[in-house]
Amino acid sequence: MTAEDDRRDKIWSRLYRQLVNFFKHYGTEDACGRGDFWVVDDNYGWRRHYVYLFNLDLLTPAIVKAAHRFLDDYPGWEIVLVVDVVEKEKEWPPMGVTIRKHEIIDGLQRQYLPARFRNFEIPGSRPGTGYD
Repeated sequence: MTAEDDRRDKIWSRLYRQLVNFFKHYGTEDACGRGDFWVVDDNYGWRRHYVYLFNLDLLTPAIVKAAHRFLDDYPGWEIVLVVDVVEKEKEWPPMGVTIRKHEIIDGLQRQYLPARFRNFEIPGSRPGTGYD
């Protein structure tokens, strides 16, 4: 393992703990979808964290903004909020919000979401292009 790999792994672990602690304020973590969210705990060497949202109530502008602020200290890293509502896996296509220090990419396909989320706006975001 190189010094860069070691540095990346330390940052990955620190950001992972911060995200888990943050989301625990809003719900219960459970990797199997029985809770409100899951911060993926496997480190594949990427500069990215995946947070699966099983409860759409966690998909708010305030939570997206707070997650975005985590990246102030981690240039080159990203957080992906994945919409993964239990029993909608086959009805809804993959979608979510990718958060980078310099941008927020809104990849939500609102036509599949419940009515109260169809006009949901993420301030400062841009639409996803399919290449993000």
